[in-house]
Amino acid sequence: MTEEKPKWTMERIRNEVYDARTKLFVIAKVLETGQPDPAESPEWVLVIKPLLKEVIDHAKAIQNLMKDEQVAAEKK
Repeated sequence: MTEEKPKWTMERIRNEVYDARTKLFVIAKVLETGQPDPAESPEWVLVIKPLLKEVIDHAKAIQNLMKDEQVAAEKK
């Protein structure tokens, strides 16, 4: 039996973005402390670098889409 996921709404998107933002912030703060040391887990670095590139690429795509929406709203 498959579980139905809630439909995408602006509220759900906001919650997902907020959750992702919080997680990225926590990871950055933890790495700032130097504990755990990424150099001690080279396999972790191999995994995280492509993921970070994807995060950056997706953020740029979202930013571009938001620019389009802003331009459309200004024309109204």
